[in-house]
Amino acid sequence: MDSLRSCGAVVFDLDGTLADTVGDMTVALNRTLSEFGLAPHAEDVVRGMVGNGLAKLLERGFARHDAVLDGKTRDEAYRRLLEHYAAQPCERSRLYPGAREMLAALGRAGIGSAILTNKHEPIARDVVRGLGIETFFMAVCGANSGFPRKPDPAQLLNLVNGLGARPENTIMVGDSETDVKTARAAGLKATVLVSYGYSSIPVASLGADAVINDLHELVGGLALAVEAD
Repeated sequence: MDSLRSCGAVVFDLDGTLADTVGDMTVALNRTLSEFGLAPHAEDVVRGMVGNGLAKLLERGFARHDAVLDGKTRDEAYRRLLEHYAAQPCERSRLYPGAREMLAALGRAGIGSAILTNKHEPIARDVVRGLGIETFFMAVCGANSGFPRKPDPAQLLNLVNGLGARPENTIMVGDSETDVKTARAAGLKATVLVSYGYSSIPVASLGADAVINDLHELVGGLALAVEAD
């Protein structure tokens, strides 16, 4: 964790990193499936489908029923999924332990924070607001913002610039191979992965600079003040 010292900014993934959001995604997906005559999936099953955005979740949800989406049907199903999710973005989502205290410590230290997610950006903003953590972030950036999705580094580099930081003093905290690839492509100082997220691949094998079991471990790793708000 010594590689995390002298950090000027932190960019976080959202789903599986700061918050467990599978409950609300499950509701939205199952409502969409029902409109196409398909049975719902259990939340634990949906948990294994999450990653790389809602379009992938939709594709995986249909594929689990051996249903293939053609172009027109895919567009309609995706539109309905977004509508259902936007209607209930944060009823069942919960912050992971240590998240709020860690974000407060970053704020006290004057370290800029932002979120970069492949989630539809308006929904991501609603989730962050619903979790009561919006004041901790200088920016929340998601899909449909004019940039390619992660792991393309363009949006991350734009975000780092907006934070008034440089890649070489910024770290990324995520839960997946996509987050590692994005940070590496952007030339970030370091990448930290959480051990409890949605990755289908063991995170210890993904080449991150550090793996943590609790977000509050970042407080010590960044040599921040340990007192809580």
